[in-house]
Amino acid sequence: MTGEAVTRQIRVMLVEDHSDFRALMEVLLNGQSDIELLAQAGSLAEAREQAAKFEFDIVVLDLGLPDGNGADLIADFRRSNPEVGVLILSASLDAAGVEKATRMGADEIMDKLAPLEEVLGTVRRLGSA
Repeated sequence: MTGEAVTRQIRVMLVEDHSDFRALMEVLLNGQSDIELLAQAGSLAEAREQAAKFEFDIVVLDLGLPDGNGADLIADFRRSNPEVGVLILSASLDAAGVEKATRMGADEIMDKLAPLEEVLGTVRRLGSA
């Protein structure tokens, strides 16, 4: 393992339709020396556009998006990068949504109200895998 591999930042894409929460996550993620927020999207369509431009280590994904269910993006992300980590971070964690996200291949599912350190720890764990 080279020194470069050890110091490389975890590349993150954030898919979240609520601008206030997206801004909070931007500050949180960009405040970490080992994490780089490469792209943000507020809808399925925007996420697909961003995914075509960048390669991510992890996607932090909301389920409730204005143009569909965020879980529908998981297969798209995995087609271009089978190793990408997928963290569902959503307030809409009903049983059907959790089941769909699990079936589609989400690596971790967390409530938006989870402690920030727990969210960061999960981003680091999934992004370093």
